[in-house]
Amino acid sequence: MTERLKDQVAIVTGAADGIGHAIAELFCKQGARVCVADINGELGAEVVADLNGQGYQAIFVKTDISSSAAVAAMVQETVDKLGAPTILVNNAALISVSSDVLETTDEQWQRNFAVNVDGMWKCCREVLPHMKAAGVGSIVNIGSVHSFKIVPNYFPYAVTKHAVIGLTRNLAVEFGQYNIRVNALCPGMVETPAAFKAWAKTPDPAAARAAIANVHPLKRNSSTGEMAYPALFLASSESSFMTGQSLIVDGGRSALYHD
Repeated sequence: MTERLKDQVAIVTGAADGIGHAIAELFCKQGARVCVADINGELGAEVVADLNGQGYQAIFVKTDISSSAAVAAMVQETVDKLGAPTILVNNAALISVSSDVLETTDEQWQRNFAVNVDGMWKCCREVLPHMKAAGVGSIVNIGSVHSFKIVPNYFPYAVTKHAVIGLTRNLAVEFGQYNIRVNALCPGMVETPAAFKAWAKTPDPAAARAAIANVHPLKRNSSTGEMAYPALFLASSESSFMTGQSLIVDGGRSALYHD
């Protein structure tokens, strides 16, 4: 089987669990050397130990992407241990929402943007010089259905996910001349550990899970693996003439008409 990312070096943020973990594992299986960057040191180390145990080449770097210094150190460690990054998947995100928009605090607003937008930009800023020098690169920014549709009670998270699309398009235009592509992957409801934790807090977790599943025309939620393969497509040369675009993978949810 041809390895679709053979000899590539990829950084995947937020890769200790959920979508990021699935992407990091699939990228390894497809021949990439992968940096797992995550703020969770225990889980991140476990993920990399498992990947290395399977014979893949991966490193873990504990990283708070809201910190410019931490991001710079993470990228440098990737360069030193794996080589210059040719792929970046900006997956790390924070979901912090306010039930009342007008009660949103400055701290809530700033923390959402610090991770979901500023952190994404900081990672791009550090890898782009390496991609320019190599004359090739692919950046995959993880957006959301919230990047296009407003769901009540997701403020200011949805605002940040709209901003991800603007960042994606702007960088795609600015860096296309260097053969660097920038696209967004926008998932619907994905059954991540965080999702199960949220459902567990409801009176009937099974009902809460089923309710969101039924919103989708496919009548189910996505697995993390179902997000990894679209990310692979965007990262690989199979999407070589695609940049500045948003790939919505949401089980048909965004196609629905809502009153």
